[in-house]
Amino acid sequence: MEANIFFQYTLFLLGSILLIVLIFLGVKMILTLDKVDKLVEDISEKSKKLDGAFGTIDKITDAISSVNDKFIGIAFNLISNFAHRIKKRKERDDEDE
Repeated sequence: MEANIFFQYTLFLLGSILLIVLIFLGVKMILTLDKVDKLVEDISEKSKKLDGAFGTIDKITDAISSVNDKFIGIAFNLISNFAHRIKKRKERDDEDE
């Protein structure tokens, strides 16, 4: 009978210790999750600020690209017209000869 009571008290003692350890770990986990939540909110706020900056950069890049496309179009037309004039001159020279 004494062994039975000894094992019973031992199990109660170990169960109590386990319960205390689990409560302690649960509290630590809650505190850690609060810190992680604050960190995620901070990163989210900074990300929103960066979104505005990247939006501005995107608009500037689009404007530069548009100007560049117009410049290339004008340059291509000038070169094409110049080549066309040279071709016409050669045709006239060939006809004159």
